Amino acid sequence: GARSRSGGLTGAMKVSTAVAFLSAVLAAGKYPVYSPGAGGSVETCDGIACKPIDCKPPFKYKSPEDAGTCCPLCWAESIDVPEDRSWAKGMTGGVGMNNNADPTLCRDVVCPPADCPEYDQFFDGRCCTKCKTAAAVTPADLAKSFNDQKVA
Repeated sequence: GARSRSGGLTGAMKVSTAVAFLSAVLAAGKYPVYSPGAGGSVETCDGIACKPIDCKPPFKYKSPEDAGTCCPLCWAESIDVPEDRSWAKGMTGGVGMNNNADPTLCRDVVCPPADCPEYDQFFDGRCCTKCKTAAAVTPADLAKSFNDQKVA
C-alpha cells in the first residue's frame, strides 16, 4: 500500500502529494478570473492586455466594471438579427430513430443515413441504425454494460 510499516506515508507518496499540491497552486494562479467586490487587495486581471474597441450602433461601450470582465465590451441590450440559414440550403435531413429504439430517450433524434446496404445494417440498442462496420466497442458501450451489470 501507500503506507510504510510505521503507518506514515512513504517517501514516494510524499513527493507525489507535494507535486500535486504545487501543480494545483500554480494552475490556480495561471488564469485570471474577474472578482467584482474583491477590493484593491486582489487584481485578477493582471497580465491581460485589452485591445481598443470601436462600438458601432446599436452596440454601446460597456466598461469592464459594468460588464464584470477584464476588458470592455460592445454590448447591445436587445437586437433582432434575422437568422441566416442560407448556408444550409441543399442540405438534406437525416433519418428518424430505429423502430426498436426507446421513444423517450431518443425523442427528436436525427440519425445520419446509413451508408451501407440494408443487409449490412444493425441496431445496437441505442437510437440509430448503424452499419456493421461501426460495430466497434466504444467507451459508451462499456459504460452501458457496466451499468447493466450493476442493475442485475
